[in-house]
Amino acid sequence: MDELAKFNMTRSAMTRHTRGEARDSMFLAANLVRAGGDAITLRVRNLSAGGLMGETAEVFEAGEAVEIELRGIGRIRGRIAWTAPQRIGIAFDLAIDPLLARRQVGTKESNTGLLKPVSSQRRSGLKLDKG
Repeated sequence: MDELAKFNMTRSAMTRHTRGEARDSMFLAANLVRAGGDAITLRVRNLSAGGLMGETAEVFEAGEAVEIELRGIGRIRGRIAWTAPQRIGIAFDLAIDPLLARRQVGTKESNTGLLKPVSSQRRSGLKLDKG
């Protein structure tokens, strides 16, 4: 079976049960861990309550168990639902709230110590000619 046929077969299996979900397009880095493996960086391209599509140079097999760590959500267990060159689909074991991944990392209150006050003093050396 060629790669395109395998991709279409695994993708259609995922499509049957999750295609009705709304997807949120994004560009987000996440850590992906295979069972007993090291973390790799995955570029998340779209996210829904039931899964995601991401880009990676790593090769996975459909059905492989993985854990993914998403900003604002935490660690999620799932399985590789489909594979294609440089892309994978992951179906989550439990539904998530995808909007949590879009939340701002810092809030105005948490960043107040990082801001410098604006100075009203003028710098010397700059003189405007009034004539």
